[in-house]
Amino acid sequence: GDFVHPPAAPGGPASLSDSVPDSCINPHPRFATLTANIRERRGSKVDIRVPLFKDEHTEGEEVLMDCMAFGMGCCCLQVTFQGSDVDESRYLYDQLATLAPVMLALTAASPIFKGKLVDTDVRWQVISSAVDDRTPAERGEKSSATADDRCAGGAVSRLSKSRYDSVSMYISDTAHATDEVSAYYNDVPCENDEKVQADLIKEGIAKPLARHVAHLFVRDPLVAFEGAIEELDDETSTEHFESLNSTNWQSMRWKPPPPQTKCGPHIGWRTEFRSMEVQLTDFENAAFTAFVVLVTRVLLVFDLEFLMPLSKVDENMKRAHKINAVNTSKFWFRKHVVPGDQNESKARPSRTESDECEEMSMAEIMNGKGSFPGLLPLCYAYLDHIKCDDTSMIRIREYLTFIQKRSTGDLVTPATWMRRFVTSHPEYKRDSVVSQGIAFDLLHACNKIGLGHRAEPSLLGEVVIAPISKVANDTHLHSAASEEARVKLLDQIKRRATLADGPGSAPSAPLRKRMRSCDQG
Repeated sequence: GDFVHPPAAPGGPASLSDSVPDSCINPHPRFATLTANIRERRGSKVDIRVPLFKDEHTEGEEVLMDCMAFGMGCCCLQVTFQGSDVDESRYLYDQLATLAPVMLALTAASPIFKGKLVDTDVRWQVISSAVDDRTPAERGEKSSATADDRCAGGAVSRLSKSRYDSVSMYISDTAHATDEVSAYYNDVPCENDEKVQADLIKEGIAKPLARHVAHLFVRDPLVAFEGAIEELDDETSTEHFESLNSTNWQSMRWKPPPPQTKCGPHIGWRTEFRSMEVQLTDFENAAFTAFVVLVTRVLLVFDLEFLMPLSKVDENMKRAHKINAVNTSKFWFRKHVVPGDQNESKARPSRTESDECEEMSMAEIMNGKGSFPGLLPLCYAYLDHIKCDDTSMIRIREYLTFIQKRSTGDLVTPATWMRRFVTSHPEYKRDSVVSQGIAFDLLHACNKIGLGHRAEPSLLGEVVIAPISKVANDTHLHSAASEEARVKLLDQIKRRATLADGPGSAPSAPLRKRMRSCDQG
């Protein structure tokens, strides 16, 4: 095709694609190997199907794609946090997993695939299908098959999800405090390698963490480099584990520290938040990055709880794909973020009424509803607690105000803006086709927005990308609930922190550490 330089015919030994040339694959051997091994393991080319946006003259029902490049060619915004210890990293993994679909919808930026407008706004399912190496038996499409001893599970054991999907289990002790609690929250299939799990538990690894690692081992490693197989010492190197962990592309990734090297940087227990779509401007990307960082501080300092059944999280992932999900979809979210020991006589973490969740709009999740104070007011409560300096607060308030306006529909997502650009273009024939002329003009406009050479009030409001942004107004709370009650709840939440968490505090979680100390005492 003439979309690569120099022009090349579709296909090649790695992809065998009918529409994408292998020449567009990154020349590093890892990427062509990934493409070929995914195709060969599943026994066919990848099968990506996205519903077509139906306009007046649209023909067909689906956009069909047959190459890993359609998914892994997408960009995204990922944020990694280092916990103060292993328990903190596991806690953040679980809490942020519930936010992954919400932030996917809020950052939606993928309404076009293979030159067509599609009936979705985000990339997630496209990538999930683009790297789905499951065999027909593993996908449940074939009742019987001959086992292949070279593959995990013989390549015949049922696997409910692609290796790129939402998480299938929580890993903190809180989510597995009792069998009842574990069954309530972890209510989706989670296949695991039972031998790996048993070996890890025998060596003293906590069961939730052992099961998580064993879940990774139901997949095969997709890439192995010559000279780095038997030659590696697994007692001193984590390269083999990282080869597997890094190709389990879930909405969250738990990352143990690598071996410490002499005079090397300290790398600890990390948690990677992976669902967000990349935005058109540095300002938007910075805003969402700062917001997720603030949410982690809110969780740690106020010791809150966002857990809900994973079936609800999976349902939210489906809803996040809908066109304009920010304004048209509701998402399951926890009704009470203060753990049950604050509301019930039962000791935490036994299940209580506080574990219940309900459907909320994006505006309600961000700004509050009933007994739930909202993510943005919680961020402001944390900033007030640490007495954030005025200079930093100007920029942070601008970020949070931007997010608040997007959550209420006052500002549109990049996906909505792109869709409007295409459908209002003079070349558009109301047939869902994004012609070369439309594509060129769209990319040119996106580039100008990113460089600050084109203002887009519907996307950014009053924010000016260059040379400096304008200070926005404070976020105001709007809901049917009593604002006095909301303020009272926020005050209660703020009292959960101490001076140790306040101005100039280190990135730790004193309240959680104190609670663990009390439990152990």
